[in-house]
Amino acid sequence: MQRLLEKISILSLSLMLVSTFAVSPAIPAMISHFGHTGYQPQQVEFLITVTSFAIMASLFLNPLYMRVLTERQIISLGLILVAIGGGLPLLTQLYPVIFAGRILLGIGLGMINARAINIVSTHYVGKERLQMMGWRGSMEVLGSASLTALVGGLLAFGWHKVFAIYPLALIILVLYLLYVPQDSPSKVAEASLPKGNLSAEQWRQALGLAFIAFFVINVNSALTLKIPTIVQVSGLGTAQQASLILSAMMLMGILAGIAFGSLIGQLKDRLLGLSVLIFSTCILLTSLSTSLVLLSLSAVISGFFYSIILTVVFNKASEKTPKHLLNTVMTVVLVGCNLGGATSSLVPPILEKLNQHSSGAFGIYAILGILLGGVLLLKSKERRG
Repeated sequence: MQRLLEKISILSLSLMLVSTFAVSPAIPAMISHFGHTGYQPQQVEFLITVTSFAIMASLFLNPLYMRVLTERQIISLGLILVAIGGGLPLLTQLYPVIFAGRILLGIGLGMINARAINIVSTHYVGKERLQMMGWRGSMEVLGSASLTALVGGLLAFGWHKVFAIYPLALIILVLYLLYVPQDSPSKVAEASLPKGNLSAEQWRQALGLAFIAFFVINVNSALTLKIPTIVQVSGLGTAQQASLILSAMMLMGILAGIAFGSLIGQLKDRLLGLSVLIFSTCILLTSLSTSLVLLSLSAVISGFFYSIILTVVFNKASEKTPKHLLNTVMTVVLVGCNLGGATSSLVPPILEKLNQHSSGAFGIYAILGILLGGVLLLKSKERRG
């Protein structure tokens, strides 16, 4: 029972990692509220997106955190900042205070981001670690879906009530403190660990994984923004049907997490290349679909392999990295993840100018993805040989 509670507590750290945009349904009501005090819609929307920039800044500060705090203190402080910073609108609806709170939220999420992934590698080995890595990815999806649904219910009580999702981080904190053993090295023990920077080979691997994460998140986020337009403008369906497709794409992440251990056991190094190939093909089919059934099927399959790719990336990042360098490698990969999401609305317009065909940006995305998948498969074949 203790072991099960430990696993639940460790996995719960991933529940709020992608909660930045969970409160997005409240944006129209927030625009109406702040419009009366002279704030423009773009300024209100920036309250949501500024958190992403704070997360990136916090990731870069990880080495500083590690010099002055233990892992347990970093995770605890991060969860407290998430609860306080995210929950500030419950106490006051002043724009500057909420803005500051969203920055605190981002700092807190950045502090626990890498550690929520690393802790799986430091506490588990072998098949158990692979299973936990898969479940960890599922918990991110479950957290995003459940928090977004909770926001929908809270919105009926006023826009500021939706921010009540963030103090839930305190429950996660209690679980973590009660059931996760203090296996992390103390400062004295850390002093005895080998010091040093990443080798050239480790940098290449970290940057390569960061690029793959950047690419698939950028493509998936761009497609998520585009699907409602494709469905409605092409006359394939309604806004409600588009919403159902997006929900199904998201929920496929749970299935991907369950299947991850089995898939990587069977396909090993080939899984990443094959997943990128299938993901890229589905992206092209989704953008060119002339029927709602084909669009739905290709989008849902892309959602499954999107989650598989990210889980493989995080698994590879932690698999062969020495523990004292794990936070550095994970920080590099997570910066790639955040850049992918932050530029998802900026890259497609540029690519559309390069490809005037109906496939637009997604045609170029698909070609790049197929090339990337082919290269990854060739490299896996070389390693097997």
